[in-house]
Amino acid sequence: MSKTLSKWLIGLLIFVLIFALGSFFWYKKEIKSMYGAYTELVDHTAFATPMTLTAITNTNVLSADGQSMLPNHTVIVDNGKIVSVSSETTIPANATVLDGHGKFLIPGLIDSHVHLHRSPNDLLLYVANGVTHIRDLGGFAERLTLREEIENGRVGPKMYVTSPPINTKGLLEGILFEFFTFHKAVRRIDQAESMVKKFVEQGYDAIKTYHLDMPSYRAVNKLAAELGTPTVGHFPLTMELSELKVTQQREVAHLEEIVSVLIREFGSINQQGSDAFYAHVEARSEEIIDDLLAKNMVINSVLLYMENIHDQFSDLESKLKTVPIEYANPALVEGSTVVPGYKIGWLPGFNQFEAVNAPSEEGYKIDDTYWRAREAAHHILLKAMVKRGVKIVAGTDSGGFVIVPGFSLHKELKSLNLGGMSPAQTLATATKNPAELMDSNAGVIEAGRRADLLILDKNPLIDISNTRTIDTVILNGRVFKRDQLDAMLSAVKKANENSRKVNIDKYR
Repeated sequence: MSKTLSKWLIGLLIFVLIFALGSFFWYKKEIKSMYGAYTELVDHTAFATPMTLTAITNTNVLSADGQSMLPNHTVIVDNGKIVSVSSETTIPANATVLDGHGKFLIPGLIDSHVHLHRSPNDLLLYVANGVTHIRDLGGFAERLTLREEIENGRVGPKMYVTSPPINTKGLLEGILFEFFTFHKAVRRIDQAESMVKKFVEQGYDAIKTYHLDMPSYRAVNKLAAELGTPTVGHFPLTMELSELKVTQQREVAHLEEIVSVLIREFGSINQQGSDAFYAHVEARSEEIIDDLLAKNMVINSVLLYMENIHDQFSDLESKLKTVPIEYANPALVEGSTVVPGYKIGWLPGFNQFEAVNAPSEEGYKIDDTYWRAREAAHHILLKAMVKRGVKIVAGTDSGGFVIVPGFSLHKELKSLNLGGMSPAQTLATATKNPAELMDSNAGVIEAGRRADLLILDKNPLIDISNTRTIDTVILNGRVFKRDQLDAMLSAVKKANENSRKVNIDKYR
């Protein structure tokens, strides 16, 4: 009897272990799928293009200060660099000549806040939309490999890669958090410091902070500064804005970070009223800006993302029809229920912002007031920051809800322009400003700079929407004409269609 019971218990134990292992590997596969890992890959080698000696002739060139167009100029590009910019230039006999008559030459665009997830097809979307440099603000370690491949000639925007986001979590919560996300969890200051050292050794360009406790937040920023590595990210959930006077954080990952603290210090918007909240934001803005300027902190805009939240809340079906959804990785769009308690996806039923999440009519009104006020606070702060000269870089948080890689940066620029920036100021947020932030050799058209350039059909200094009128992209000296850019878009669209599980025709 005892032998039979022992065999039964051993068999049960083996079954439980097999089931647990099977569940573990199934979950890991589903999580990878959720981030787009199993979408059909485009053959990026089909778009490989060599560096060439190129002359863009008789064109209008954006001045180095970004304030005007210099007419009748010729730009010579060779070996990935700008050789000369002049109205009187001898064109080398063996150069490929691009006639720029009636067109406008600007630096390639930079999206300062993206999440590539596990979706390398997005690299082609960026190039096809004139985005020649991206900053991946925290993700998977494979980003470092992709960064190297692009440096070695793979078609894709130059990549700036931050570390995975660092959070303070308890032991069990941290284990689960790391299992389901690409984030990292620490419990103590020494663990946070060890993680910073590890990430610097691995070659990340910056350290991404997320929801650290205050002591760990300060320790991470201090150590990173000592190691010569910038920090970027979110504020601790308990941080007061007075911390801006002493923080060593170099960049705020979203304008939203400041708005969130203002909401916390104000209290309930529904109870006190939106107008009172707006008055609070205006009253606090000058001191906040004083501290930002004193510390030379950079603000990553991510304005479109916030504007989109209320649109998704109030009418998700209509919102989905306004974005080029067919180009987004279908796994991100279709959503997943693999993470317990979270809605992850763009479509109805999977979108965390849709109004169906409000439990009642009264709940809807509360949420509606909140999202409208949160969005308006962004615009109040933005206008004040523009007036005072706070350094702003355009970021989209692409890969997030209804933010399509590449396409979204042009919409972000339009939002910034409508938010109070002139076209020249707006263009600087995606060219000169982020290049300076990263100590990059791009972002300005002058001799010796990296040859990341866009030839446009229309002048963006007249209308910022003209950044969309792309005729040619020059990426590190490699020329991609309009037909090649369209082929990239078609290839990504086809790969998505082949991988799609949910019909999205109603949104196209």
